[in-house]
Amino acid sequence: MVEYIPPKRIFVATDLSARCDRALARAAQLAKAWRSELIVAHVVDATEIARRDQLTSSAPSWRRPESWSQTLERTLSADLEAEEITATSKIVIGSPAEAVQQAVTGDRAGLVVLGIAKDARMDRIQLGSTVDALVRHSRVPVLNVRGRARAAYRHVVVATDFSEPSMHALRLAARWFEGARLTLFHAYMPAGSPLTTGPAADDSWRAVVTQQCAERLVESALPGPIEAGLRRVIERGQPEALLPDYVASAGVDLVVLGSQGRSGLARALLGSTAENLLHTLDCDTLVVRGA
Repeated sequence: MVEYIPPKRIFVATDLSARCDRALARAAQLAKAWRSELIVAHVVDATEIARRDQLTSSAPSWRRPESWSQTLERTLSADLEAEEITATSKIVIGSPAEAVQQAVTGDRAGLVVLGIAKDARMDRIQLGSTVDALVRHSRVPVLNVRGRARAAYRHVVVATDFSEPSMHALRLAARWFEGARLTLFHAYMPAGSPLTTGPAADDSWRAVVTQQCAERLVESALPGPIEAGLRRVIERGQPEALLPDYVASAGVDLVVLGSQGRSGLARALLGSTAENLLHTLDCDTLVVRGA
């Protein structure tokens, strides 16, 4: 049986850029709320360290500076101290996605936190590929941070296609973010030809989907108070279009999604198109691997 307790260790991957400051701040806020250990790592390719060290290798011994990895570690420690963040800092050498996965496994972390720029079209060439790879392959939840950590998450939306992975994400969100307003979001597209459309057909489809939602919630066995307070948003249309609009209009600061759903949002998020939800939702996104 899965225990939906907040993680005891949180792993933050940073490239020491300003865009990762928000991720670090959010991770620190969560670590404080959950009383979790915080591990902050900068991942750097071995060839970059070798190149930097080669540039200074010909200097006299009394002027030879520290290694590049030592410089990075000192910079990271100084950043944490300046922000008054208590954490274990480390430099991880290797290709970003693979190195982060190995480090997370070695540290037995229960959550990976990453920062991604709000307008990341150019950064997708490097950062996007790293984030996408981690989302697809990480065995632990991956939190992509966009917003400032002004407070604890206040409005959390769980996007669902009613698959078991998405219901697993709902149970996790309910436990991890107690006290937040919790909304279950489902967008659906009726099957059939244009001849089956119209008010009566729409009402029929909505009734079917609403009943399906009710049945899945009973199966999910949420605590009574949480299920009673859960808002359900069920809308006809493409989830890729509806969810970003709902996020913007309803003041959503976190979307939670199961990563192995059979259709809909999970497939849209994990696709390879440049406009997938991971890079277009204007809020933080927590991707949860199926139980």
